[in-house]
Amino acid sequence: MFISFVSTVALLSLVLSAEAQVVVNGQIFTNGLAIVDAPQPGTTLHVGATQSVAIDVSGDGHLPTSSVNPGSTSDTHFDSLEVYLVSYTTSFNLTVSSGTGLLTQESGSTVKHINWLIDSCVPSGNYNLTFYEASRINQDSFFIITPLPIEIQNTVSGGHCANGTNPIQPFPQAESAPSHSPWLDANNSTSNVQYPSTDAAVHFVVSRFLALMAPLFLSVLL
Repeated sequence: MFISFVSTVALLSLVLSAEAQVVVNGQIFTNGLAIVDAPQPGTTLHVGATQSVAIDVSGDGHLPTSSVNPGSTSDTHFDSLEVYLVSYTTSFNLTVSSGTGLLTQESGSTVKHINWLIDSCVPSGNYNLTFYEASRINQDSFFIITPLPIEIQNTVSGGHCANGTNPIQPFPQAESAPSHSPWLDANNSTSNVQYPSTDAAVHFVVSRFLALMAPLFLSVLL
């Protein structure tokens, strides 16, 4: 019974990760406003190299540039967008981009870029390049976590992490997100609406439920 429960939690976690993104014509649509152009899921990266992280913040051309600025009064807008490199296997959590700088840089551009120099302190292994987005969609507040799986290869291990590491967060992390990208319709094709429809503003609470209930179930089973 214990093994069955753990297997179920692991399976649901994988499902949640899979449902957090949809790839359409090479673009990774998160369940929030952000669309990741690069890197692609499953990309192998190497320490010492500079990787471009590109994020479309225009909703594939549907969101006005004024909605990208934190503090916007638009019904649909970004509040924050941060990126971290995370591995639960090695308990590694590295800052790639934090604060409001990502949204405010490249003023007027519909795509924001991070030229990420991968530090030699990052061990080889499988990671999630994790996007944390706080936004409002049709006046409803959301917090969306999008894990994008990548591989890091390191043949020169060691050194100082220039951007600093952070404590590993509980898994799965609690989020409040729409059930699918507001820029996609039910068939996962690009929507033609200028703003997200109201039916997209459905809170996604399964991960919150797992985060709250898993310790209770484990304590009972043990």
